[in-house]
Formats: sequence, C-alpha cells, structure tokens
Amino acid sequence: MSILLAIHVLVTLFLILVVLIQKTEGGSSLFASGGSGNMFSARGASNMLTKVTWVLASMFLANCVLMAYIASHDIENSQTLLGKRIQPKSDPQPPAPSENKSE
Repeated sequence: MSILLAIHVLVTLFLILVVLIQKTEGGSSLFASGGSGNMFSARGASNMLTKVTWVLASMFLANCVLMAYIASHDIENSQTLLGKRIQPKSDPQPPAPSENKSE
C-alpha cells in the first residue's frame, strides 16, 4: 500500500505540473514559441500536454480505485487492538424463555 501511495503522490504532482503548464484560453503556454510544425510549437505542445494530462489523469483514477479496493479488503480482515478478529454483525438471537414459573 505504501508503494501505491508513493506512486499516487508522484502522479498527482506531475498532473498538477502539466495542468499548470498548459495554455489557457487567453494566455500562452510555457513551450509556445517557434514554428508551427514542431512538437514544441503552440499546437504541438498543446496536443502533447493534452495527451500527457489524459494519461496522468487515467493513472490517478486507476490508482484511486486500486487503493480503495485494497483498503476495503484490509478493513474486512483487520483486527482490533486486543487481537480479536472483527466479526460482521449478524441478527442477535432472542433470549430463550425461562422455564422458572413462580406460582
């Protein structure tokens, strides 16, 4: 789980960086300089950064789902501080009727 958490933090930081680098509607991106046929042109950087954003967002989502799945199974198999296993709650048994009649 700690490896997944480290990967999650790295993917999150890269995703933030890529989103901040992208060109806004009225502004320019970090790589938007040069000719039009080049990878780091305004259009080329936009396309590349869009693809990178989609890949990082997909990795982020997949990692979230995987960590939630693992965490849910860890809760089911966890133990209390006293070392007893946590049992799922079931319907309580009604008390048996007493056979002592006081008459």
